[in-house]
Amino acid sequence: MIILLAMSISCCHQKENASESGAKATPPEAAVSDTESGMLNGRDDNLSGAAVLADFTVLSQLPELPTGCEVTSLTMALNYCGVEADKCDIADNYLDKGEVGTVDFRVAFEGDPRDEYSYGCYAPVLLNAANRYLEAQDSDLRAKDLTGTAFEQLLSYIDSGIPVIVWGTVDCEEPVNRISWEIDGQELKWYSPEHCMVLIGYDDRQVTVADPLKGETATFDRELFKARYNDLFQQAIVIEKGDSPADTVE
Repeated sequence: MIILLAMSISCCHQKENASESGAKATPPEAAVSDTESGMLNGRDDNLSGAAVLADFTVLSQLPELPTGCEVTSLTMALNYCGVEADKCDIADNYLDKGEVGTVDFRVAFEGDPRDEYSYGCYAPVLLNAANRYLEAQDSDLRAKDLTGTAFEQLLSYIDSGIPVIVWGTVDCEEPVNRISWEIDGQELKWYSPEHCMVLIGYDDRQVTVADPLKGETATFDRELFKARYNDLFQQAIVIEKGDSPADTVE
């Protein structure tokens, strides 16, 4: 088992209309870890090919940001890499937002993270928010879009001490297209219950995430989590040393 102390960054989120959400039972494949302090300590599973980021502080998106799993995940990652950040500041001042049903969620947040009836955003939106914030802090770190990366390749970032912001679903539930919008002549389908989390550990059987909706770490069956990552279009972001101009999406 490898316990990693290196610092880096990542992101998280829930998303669906509050009238469709509510408390959801944890499926048999998923189990919340036994850490209650908000800090993750190294597990000792005596398994090869395993790693976990030590002392990763988990934040809750609630109550201020009921649909703010993405910006809360980003805030956790920023804090871990030594960049002080506040989830509400990022949501209010760095995140592109638009009225529900009028904007492409790959371009701007669908609604507002402070609104329980809003939805969320995909990786390009969070990427832009992250790099705007890092530039404003005069940081030499930059967000990098890993969308399209095979799940197994994400694990190498954990090995290097870098948390990975990933998109999946709440409690690894099956995603369902509950609503669609026509934006600029294109039908955009929103899959619920979309969720953004920070991947911070893995072993042969499970992955460990910092879950902003729970406000604590959670473990999920590795193959099930991989399936949900693929269902949500293999979206992922990491924060790394910026050797080139910031990665932003117009």
